[in-house]
Amino acid sequence: MANSHTKHHSDQDMGKNKFDVAGAEFSVDAGSPLPEGYGDNRLVILTRDPFWFFAYWEITHDRAEQIRVAHGRDSWDATVLILRVHDLGESSRTPIDSASYFDVEVQKMSRQWYVQVPVSGHVYVADLGLRWPDGKFVSLFRSNVIRQPVGRVSDQIDSKWMSVGVVSEEWDEMARMAIGAGGSKGASGESSNGMALRWEFLRSVFSGSVSSWAPKEPKS
Repeated sequence: MANSHTKHHSDQDMGKNKFDVAGAEFSVDAGSPLPEGYGDNRLVILTRDPFWFFAYWEITHDRAEQIRVAHGRDSWDATVLILRVHDLGESSRTPIDSASYFDVEVQKMSRQWYVQVPVSGHVYVADLGLRWPDGKFVSLFRSNVIRQPVGRVSDQIDSKWMSVGVVSEEWDEMARMAIGAGGSKGASGESSNGMALRWEFLRSVFSGSVSSWAPKEPKS
């Protein structure tokens, strides 16, 4: 009994040691770290769901300096950073100047933001820019155009479904090829009967009589 008990614990210890990686040495090449920026002034917006999109951007030092030169050295301190979202409605051809918009204030140190839109299914485009206390707005750059998915069940009800014109004899021939005439090698009577039932169901579906279909009792 003692030997058996000792052997049992020895087997358990061996099993545990197989998955013990505490003393193992690993070397993972993480590669070079990602840069803080790519030197590309741009704003990109991506659809997340019908009522939200994701925006990310990069403002280079050169672009920031251009704003300071054009609008004053205190431009960045006297303003707030804004995502101005233009709602183009259902058409991407709507002139942006005539479209409604709303502003989302974002943190100046941030480079990404989630934006909630009021209407699903509409086309949106955004400007990233600075807004002064008096309402003045200067766009740094404009995003791509996106169309949000419609957040409801489709109202299209005039779809036309393809009809499959397969006559009864062709269904019978396909069934015979699938299950074999009188059974196939290695196939049991039960599996052959199951295949036959499937083909009978498919034939009833494409002939428009699925509601009246019922599996037939196997012959004794």
